[in-house]
Amino acid sequence: MGAAAGAAGASWWGHHAPHALIGSIVACIALVLRPLPPGSLASLVAPSGLVGVVLLSWVSMRRHDRSLCEFCVTAMPINPTEAADRYRRRLALAHLGADRRIVAAYLALLGGSYLLLLGGPPVLRLCGPYAWSAVQATMIYLVLSHTTHRRLQPWCPQCQGGGGGDHAVDQDPKPSGSRSR
Repeated sequence: MGAAAGAAGASWWGHHAPHALIGSIVACIALVLRPLPPGSLASLVAPSGLVGVVLLSWVSMRRHDRSLCEFCVTAMPINPTEAADRYRRRLALAHLGADRRIVAAYLALLGGSYLLLLGGPPVLRLCGPYAWSAVQATMIYLVLSHTTHRRLQPWCPQCQGGGGGDHAVDQDPKPSGSRSR
């Protein structure tokens, strides 16, 4: 009975992990825009806690992505084809992760945005954290995109099973010089 309760808790956490990741992104942005007092216990515990929540959420989300849980089934839209059409931009964004050049450029943008926090001229010290926050906030849409794609993948127009991807259309075979009649 203890293992079943543990699995249910893991399923619950995995199902809600995207929300925890989004909360962690928002909390990280808040900590940069409104830093805690240096040397305080909170300034040491908060970043460590955020890292722990992010890692636990990511692992739980990856484990959860292998199957549908009870929460996923009850959250399934009544008309998934209509939902896939409404969220077509999110679904398309989820497929951009297959292009390594786009992923590398995005990671370079995320990493490069940290240079905005290093200081420099007064204008950069004033605007840098806000520009960094805007770049980091794009990860929220990425998490939402992944979550939406996972839920609506059978109806995704870009996926093979969605009926509207770039896959070739099956055609009737044509004879190619065989002697059979």
